[in-house]
Amino acid sequence: MAEDSSKRNRISTIVAVLSVIAGGLLVLFVLAVLGVVPLTRGLYLGPLIWTAATGLLGLTRLRPVPVIVLSFMAGVAVLGLLIAMNFKAVRVEGQSMEPTLVPGDVLLVDLTEPPSARYGIYVLDVEGERHNPLIKRLVGLPGEEVDARYGRVFADKLEVYPRDGTPADTWNKERPAYARFYDRALELAEQEYFFLGDNPPDSRDSREFGPVQRDGVEGRVVWSLRGSHGFGHVD
Repeated sequence: MAEDSSKRNRISTIVAVLSVIAGGLLVLFVLAVLGVVPLTRGLYLGPLIWTAATGLLGLTRLRPVPVIVLSFMAGVAVLGLLIAMNFKAVRVEGQSMEPTLVPGDVLLVDLTEPPSARYGIYVLDVEGERHNPLIKRLVGLPGEEVDARYGRVFADKLEVYPRDGTPADTWNKERPAYARFYDRALELAEQEYFFLGDNPPDSRDSREFGPVQRDGVEGRVVWSLRGSHGFGHVD
């Protein structure tokens, strides 16, 4: 009898643990789909670690309620640890990314995201720049040939900038910092990236300081914490 009761209790605990895991993952998925929380690389390990921790709790002799409480606490701890390790907040100071971003916006940056998404917004730490960190949009990828004509940017002869109605800049050969892009196309080497601001006339970017090395890219902007976008996704 005692053995049967113990088995029933263990089964009850396992069912409760599975319910917690399934329910929690479902809630996270729905929130991500609705755009309430960011679904980003820096958080990918969270569900796996939380599931493993909850599974281990389910193998103990604890009753279902303590397991659920401890599972919730473990989930919060894992989330806090991942955020502390993989993310940082930055504040927009200049006007180079208007109208997308305006001074005072506070953004969440995923430090684990590589510069692989064209048109993604990234935070840069460029050697020799006085206003680091810089916030710019990625338009040129390694191996591509980048050139500028009539205020527009082409990568491998494909027009990649401006986008979504962003006005073209009035670049010209008389602006010394940009002259090299009119003399010849710039071929990006491995681990080199070309960045521009969304407000070209008021942006200091790869047109002036050249391509950015991989180690100069701190991470990708994945979420707005406060400001013109409120709390939500930034594109």
